[in-house]
Amino acid sequence: MKRQFFQRYHGRENTHSSNALMLFQMLYYFSPRKFYEVIKGLFEAQDSDLLMPDFNPQDTTNGKGSIPDFAIQQSSFKLIVEAKEGGFDIDQIERHLDNLVKQADYKLKLLIALSPSNTIQGEIDGLCKKYKGVHIKHKTYMDLYTEIYEVLDKQRDFEFLDVLNDYVEYCEHENLIDYSDDTVMVRLAGDTLEFNMKNGIYYDGANNNAYGFKYLALYKDKRVQALGKIIKVIEAHEGNGEIVYGETRYYTDNKYMSESDKIKIQSAIEDRKSRYGNEGYPHWHYIVDEFVKVQNFEKKSKGGLYGKKKFSLKNDFGITNKVCSIYEIVDKMNKLGGWGKSEE
Repeated sequence: MKRQFFQRYHGRENTHSSNALMLFQMLYYFSPRKFYEVIKGLFEAQDSDLLMPDFNPQDTTNGKGSIPDFAIQQSSFKLIVEAKEGGFDIDQIERHLDNLVKQADYKLKLLIALSPSNTIQGEIDGLCKKYKGVHIKHKTYMDLYTEIYEVLDKQRDFEFLDVLNDYVEYCEHENLIDYSDDTVMVRLAGDTLEFNMKNGIYYDGANNNAYGFKYLALYKDKRVQALGKIIKVIEAHEGNGEIVYGETRYYTDNKYMSESDKIKIQSAIEDRKSRYGNEGYPHWHYIVDEFVKVQNFEKKSKGGLYGKKKFSLKNDFGITNKVCSIYEIVDKMNKLGGWGKSEE
């Protein structure tokens, strides 16, 4: 089972802030140098300005009646964060800033308003003019991911990439970010590959994450064999001789389940029954427009694929247009020839 680093149970926004703090902490423990690269970028500061930090949840040094979600501080800087699912209370942010301005012990001061979208940028610009000597920035949860992703070595920092991916999955599950348009997910196909290709459907246990990717790649025998664009994901299983449907996620404007979808799910459940006898367990059923064969995209490092693998259209394949065809992605894969270091 895949390890989860970030809690999913919550008191809503308190957990969003706690997980963001934990992400900063884990980055510091993994690599202080990379942590400071991120902090330096946020402050636009010099290396000499930054020393050993303290991580404080529900910081109480910010003054009576004004407690931000968490603080990261040291003698040279203090960074406080207010994390939200939606809109901000600007009066609350101003109270944070009033107290932060009074704290003379810190050379650099920064308040980050963290939320899913950048709809308050106008208000932030106004606060920047009002509060001199304090950095005020709005960041989305996706911005936070990107700030950290960009300082990592994609070949060597695989351990922390696992942490970062779990943070993104948490944010995706909570509707804090949506990067699915940019993401290809590689999943194991094995013996079901021919069935998947023929029927345009792939199934996977409902305990696995089904969020955050619009493109599904099927892996077998050390390489990606096919790629499909997801139309919808439907949770289903067999109960008392009938199909029981659960959560459904749609990736097109046609938000309904067609008779064709039901036939595909029925065939998938029958396939599961004949192969594994697990038709009674909830599974995700990924319905694609079609699976297109991939001729040349191999895993070059030793061993097979463990569980899953993510690729970014922008970062890994150089595809920046928001609307691209499945054939364009397959062409990029074939030209690249694979991923990972060669076994030679």
